[in-house]
Amino acid sequence: MAQMKAHKVPQRLPPQVRDTIAAMGKASRRRAEHRARSTTPKTAAIIRPLVHADLTQVMYLLQEVVQQRDPEALSLYLSDPSPANRFGTGLVAEDGGRIVGVVAGAGIRLDMPGLQVSEDEIARRIALLDVLAVEPGHRRQGIGALLHDSLLTYFQDLRHRLVLTKLAAGRSDLVPRYSRWRWNVGNVGAGVAVAIGPDHLVLAEDPAVRTAWFPLTPQVRSTLSGFPGISVVTGAFD
Repeated sequence: MAQMKAHKVPQRLPPQVRDTIAAMGKASRRRAEHRARSTTPKTAAIIRPLVHADLTQVMYLLQEVVQQRDPEALSLYLSDPSPANRFGTGLVAEDGGRIVGVVAGAGIRLDMPGLQVSEDEIARRIALLDVLAVEPGHRRQGIGALLHDSLLTYFQDLRHRLVLTKLAAGRSDLVPRYSRWRWNVGNVGAGVAVAIGPDHLVLAEDPAVRTAWFPLTPQVRSTLSGFPGISVVTGAFD
């Protein structure tokens, strides 16, 4: 999980174009507060960190989401966030002693020779929302939104600047949901171009997924490139 494929793209981005693009969004803390005010869950579920004792219930929730059934596949999200686990964070929604939802993410793993930015710095700046699932009987109660907002707030506290996620190409029902959550959702198979140091890389270019991105700081924004119809997400490493 959190592994990213990438390839470089040419860049012809005049400095004056960067200067004319307005910053997106509010400060990260204001964004988190806005999300908290706009989320009105109809549930008594509490959000808490994922622990090892939750794994059996969590893997049951994820049986339709991930192919890997080994609970240890989630070990990345069980430790305190640190460079050693790429700042992995896992949260669960608990209602009456039962795990009814889970969300997890970590800094992306990008192994690409020749980059001028280290793997650790990339993991610190760019996170991946890896999985989000809610038990069917507890859906439409705001639990998914609450888990989503809580993880993004954790990511902000960890000083990530950009979050990516990958939506299955066949799940077109997720597009309006993530758009409502203010994600920028791309086309199937297109990936997303991100400025990593002086390089522009296309991340998660996969015919089986849509890639979406979310800015955690106002400096992260979509900037026009020198090629028609192509934009690059900049600001994650400013």
